[in-house]
Amino acid sequence: MRACVTTIATPAPPTRRQTRAAAQPAAAAAAADTGSCAIAPPRTWYYNRFAYCVHGLTVLYTLKDSNDKVIGTGTLDVSSSAVLPAKGTTWSEFVRVTMTGATGAVTTLSPNFKPACSAGCKVTKSPRWVRKTIVKDQVLTGDVVYESTPAPGTKVDFTTSYELFVTSPGAQVTDPSASWSNPEKIRCDDAVRDTTTGAPDPGCVVPSIMPVVRMSDQPNPQGSGAAAAGYLWAQSNLTGWGRDKPLTRAKGDVAGRSARTCGTFQARTDLVATDSCGEFPFAETREGGIDGAQCAELLPRQSTHGGWVTDVLDGGTSSPCARAHVPLADKQAADAQLAEGFVNQRVVEDDQFKVEISGSIAEPLAVCRQNAPAGSVPSGDGWFKNTTEPVPHINKTTTPLGPAGTRASTAQACLGVALGQGSDAKGDITGWLDADLFRQANSTTAGLARCHLIPNILGGKGGTTDGGPDNLFPCWQSGTNTGTPSMRTYEAVAQRAARKVKDGGILGPNDAIFYQVTPDYRSSDSTIPQGVTMSARVERSDGSSQPLFPDVYITNTQRNTGLLNLGN
Repeated sequence: MRACVTTIATPAPPTRRQTRAAAQPAAAAAAADTGSCAIAPPRTWYYNRFAYCVHGLTVLYTLKDSNDKVIGTGTLDVSSSAVLPAKGTTWSEFVRVTMTGATGAVTTLSPNFKPACSAGCKVTKSPRWVRKTIVKDQVLTGDVVYESTPAPGTKVDFTTSYELFVTSPGAQVTDPSASWSNPEKIRCDDAVRDTTTGAPDPGCVVPSIMPVVRMSDQPNPQGSGAAAAGYLWAQSNLTGWGRDKPLTRAKGDVAGRSARTCGTFQARTDLVATDSCGEFPFAETREGGIDGAQCAELLPRQSTHGGWVTDVLDGGTSSPCARAHVPLADKQAADAQLAEGFVNQRVVEDDQFKVEISGSIAEPLAVCRQNAPAGSVPSGDGWFKNTTEPVPHINKTTTPLGPAGTRASTAQACLGVALGQGSDAKGDITGWLDADLFRQANSTTAGLARCHLIPNILGGKGGTTDGGPDNLFPCWQSGTNTGTPSMRTYEAVAQRAARKVKDGGILGPNDAIFYQVTPDYRSSDSTIPQGVTMSARVERSDGSSQPLFPDVYITNTQRNTGLLNLGN
């Protein structure tokens, strides 16, 4: 007998998630534990700045006889996860191998896991599985320990790779291993701080995941006060540096860049007793150092209602930079927060990074509320967008045929706690006469309806002059529009969720629900869909999201019988 081993599927392109916290090791550990990895799609890699894992890598073991006939197979599911040290250069990767299948002559497998890493790193410990065997549903676990030793002031990039040698009792192994590698590099460095004057301070990251440096506009000493408020105004009103566009760390010539921006700064001690120049972009970045004469002059003031009000003394939103009049203590606190953020997130020379400033000048919004797409219509504190597709005839079974026109296609809505005003369905929409002929041909008295894609209760239109025809399709009143389950079932879920928490909903003032419905047509000339796919997800102002309900398919059939599908 002989055997071969293959991976059933190469790991898919990596799925990345950036951590929004400033590199707290405990947060990284939570992101990389078994539960976090298990929620990733199968055969994908998951990353944040300080963690990586792979889930659902399936290895197939095939056993053949001397005539090259398959006489048995075994499958192994492999997953692993690791948390990188923000301080230090030794870390562990937890490996789990489960025998998930066995057929024919294969009842037992013996896996031997061998990790490796490229130059700049070494494996100091591997799982000891030699001569261990497993049967279906049995699990082997173990730890890999890696170590890297970058010299002071340097960084080193490397990759991890893996081999799984699999054998079965009595078989001659001719193709003994399945192998794969981590698609992303790991970096260890001792180059964040100035190593010429300080003690070594090495650590490791996944460099492809962009770091986020955090600041707070809370009054000093809890935060950076007016300095952070000025930077937040600049982020929100200028070119988006540090938020929409990353900044780039530059350790050299910081004083020179600061002088170019703040050298002509005129202190206003009549306004701020210890006035100092808070420049943005920072002098610690390659984007800093813009001629101060081009900058907007800002005066952040703490509001009596909380938060900050920023007066623009000179320049405006077309300026490429900003100079804020801020107390010296606030400027120093902001400098300290920036430096500590570089350390926490291990931002080295030429690393790009973003800046997240917690404050009340420009409250963050859910993603769908930040930029409404072209063609959308404002609705409440969100928007909706209907799309259409051309059809050769708006009714394809009438005599004569209907003229050319359009049919409703994908509809999307961004829903906040203030919903727009919808309207009732009316008019001879595309496919309406086809639907009535179908009803008559099947001798049924069941009621037809004009179904909203974006429902009336969520601000969707249905009139003849307000865009309603693009939002409607012919359907059965009972079965598609109402009933259990029906479109109404999920529309009600979204309606209940799109309320303030105090009113029984789940949305904060800047959160939203992204709602989408897509008709499913049989062909390019169909005038009535055979069903619709509905989905909704909750988008939080902090950038996180979760499904409200995943893709659900509602057929365009009568009642709950599954019969008389109107789709043509």
